[in-house]
Amino acid sequence: MSRYKRASGGVIRWPDSPDARKALQEWFADASATAYLSGDLLDFRGADLSRLDLAGAYLANSHLAGVRFEEANLGEANLTNAALQGADFSHADLAKAEMIGCSAGKALFRSARLFAVQLDDAVLERADLRHAILNSAMLYRTDLRDANLERASLRWCTLGGTSMPTVLTGARMFGCQCEGAKGAVVGPVLVDEEATRYFGGAELEGWFSAQGAERVQVVG
Repeated sequence: MSRYKRASGGVIRWPDSPDARKALQEWFADASATAYLSGDLLDFRGADLSRLDLAGAYLANSHLAGVRFEEANLGEANLTNAALQGADFSHADLAKAEMIGCSAGKALFRSARLFAVQLDDAVLERADLRHAILNSAMLYRTDLRDANLERASLRWCTLGGTSMPTVLTGARMFGCQCEGAKGAVVGPVLVDEEATRYFGGAELEGWFSAQGAERVQVVG
């Protein structure tokens, strides 16, 4: 039995927008196995959609700032160019989601599963990604300035190219697992638990290499 909910009674708080509420109700009413939430361009602000089964939801260009998705299933969802500032995805499953160009500053992804997620051109400045799983994620030009990546897993992820690096300036990376990660980054980053030691340049490359990420290049 799935731990996720797929019924209107599972909604903790409905969105303020009548159009977004109607989209949710129509989705709940469709019992077919291929049904998915169609909410592109809609405004879901004010909603608490925690623990819902939103796998495959189409939420491109939607307004989701401050929306709660704790422990929700958003696997393979499309969140391209969505406004996610301050949204809460703690413990959510976002495996293989498309999040290209999304704006997720200060969003919460604590212990979220972001396996193979596409975050190219996304802004996650000051986002909380502690203990998040970003294995095999795509991070071309991803803005992670001042993000908290402590004890996150970045195994086998692609950290941008030399002309489109992942921006990690000021990020907290103590305890990160980076085995097999490759690509280019901009530093410096904080590498100690007290967040007092900055590593940049060759020193940061050496730190990545010590974590098993010998193919990471620091370009700034």
